Amino acid sequence: MTTQTLRRPAVSWLRIAAFLTITFGAIWATGAALWFGGGDVQGDAATPILMIAMYTPTLGVLVTALATGELRRPRDLLRETGVLPSRSLPRMAGYTAIGFLLAPALTLAALGVSSSAGRFAFHDPLPLEGLASMLAPQILIFPLGMVLTFGEEFGWSYLLPKLLPLGLWRALLTSGVIWGVFHAPFTLQGYHYPGLPGGLAVLAFTIASVLLGALLGWLRLAAGSIWPAVVAHAAANLIASALPALLGKPLSAADTALHASLSGWPGWLVMAATIAVLIVTGQFRKLAV
Repeated sequence: MTTQTLRRPAVSWLRIAAFLTITFGAIWATGAALWFGGGDVQGDAATPILMIAMYTPTLGVLVTALATGELRRPRDLLRETGVLPSRSLPRMAGYTAIGFLLAPALTLAALGVSSSAGRFAFHDPLPLEGLASMLAPQILIFPLGMVLTFGEEFGWSYLLPKLLPLGLWRALLTSGVIWGVFHAPFTLQGYHYPGLPGGLAVLAFTIASVLLGALLGWLRLAAGSIWPAVVAHAAANLIASALPALLGKPLSAADTALHASLSGWPGWLVMAATIAVLIVTGQFRKLAV
């Protein structure tokens, strides 16, 4: 299957509605379990709930596919979602390598922007020699991180092809907004931007999700595979998120999230610039969707 075969003659609104209803119902249920259970979204006790929450999009896919009959053709479903690559393995491997490096590289650039604006201070000297050892715990649990991010990306890789009849950019924008709002049950509890009012936190994370989602969507469609996006998502969660504390002076959690991370305004600028470069160089045109 090529990226051209991801097109649909019409948007499958019924399947999209079913998928979103199940996915959002499940994520709000897990968010409510944490809220009414009196748990701290930043505490260790929240970790199992957060892990379950990452698989609510997969639940949405499986229930929808079962109800619509798509699950009767599991190989077709796996190809449509990119679990089975539709392009060559070397091509997938190349985009997977890009995916692994993407979020850390963008985060480093974002920290540079933040530093120039006086909102982040790098260690002097930078601990470059010990950086690998400091990142070792994140590297060790990276396979687990991929297992968890697959739970989300499987859902978005089911949704995106069904939105493509709207046009590539409308599909990417819509899926990015959905991804950002999807996190609202936990963002409202202070998960991504501690100290920021809930509504502003949801808005900030949705902006970040639209931009990062466009890049993950590019990886997914260009590779004809879900795996580069899974790897990139895991690298963002485990490696990129650790870099501010490793490379700079301690900041409050709120300051780091908003002023010195991929999810904050420096990250928005860097991701927007990267998307612009991909547009100018014709990388999105090559998707041929």
